[in-house]
Amino acid sequence: MDRVRARVGDKRVLDLVKAFLKAGILTEDGLLRDNDTGTPQGSILSPLLSNVALSVLDEHIAQAPGGAGTDAGERRRRRRRGLPNYRLVRYAGDWCLMVHGTKADAEALRDQIADVLSAMGLRLSPEKTLITHIEQGLDFLGWRIQRHRKPGTNRYYVYLYPAKKALRAIMAKVKTRCRQVGTNQPLDALLARLNPVLRGWCAYFRPGVSAATFSYLSHYLWHTVWRWVQRKHPKTGRRKIFRHYGGRGSWWASENRVLFNPAKVGTTRYYYRGRAIPTPWNATG
Repeated sequence: MDRVRARVGDKRVLDLVKAFLKAGILTEDGLLRDNDTGTPQGSILSPLLSNVALSVLDEHIAQAPGGAGTDAGERRRRRRRGLPNYRLVRYAGDWCLMVHGTKADAEALRDQIADVLSAMGLRLSPEKTLITHIEQGLDFLGWRIQRHRKPGTNRYYVYLYPAKKALRAIMAKVKTRCRQVGTNQPLDALLARLNPVLRGWCAYFRPGVSAATFSYLSHYLWHTVWRWVQRKHPKTGRRKIFRHYGGRGSWWASENRVLFNPAKVGTTRYYYRGRAIPTPWNATG
């Protein structure tokens, strides 16, 4: 709240934030439980206050030697002396610190960051805190980020593609919706439930190496809808089903809409813009 007050002077807004923080939690059994610390996970205030609280981390990384506030010349001199440089990428409560140095440098920075966060009453989760080499890769915000050799060449690149956890999550959503929509309803009702979810997921993962994942998801989607149609028409032959709904020859379709096909989503690439991206910190290089 002290950090919020430093930027917000309107007492009505401050009172509203405090009211959110003090609001109780309605449990599954219908009882109201007091909330003495933090914000409930899933609260609309949680990501906002997470940004406010973790701004101490942004400030520390910006001001520390080798951080975002270090100019290009100094970063080169640090590399020649074997000192680490690092950059922070953060989205709400998720963050990734990229270290140009050794594993020992990364571990020292982790301990340093733990001390910075403890001043805000925060602590690093041992289960969720990972120190890894870029060639082993990491999952971040649903993406798998990993460096490996480009097939057919001896050159190495950092690739971004959907993480297996993210793929399993969308497959589970497809399966759940196929169970939620009863077979007494038309295929159009199922497509109306599936299409928005698929379209949003593919839009998020479009700027990456996602074509193979989209193709796999497309194959899974076709067969999952096929099983739903079989349950709807248990005594109807395949040929008749395919003629009626499109089926194998093309793609599942009802009278009003066509099932969204991930395999037809074109992928793009996110080009690194480096320090051309606006930042609140006064980087001089």
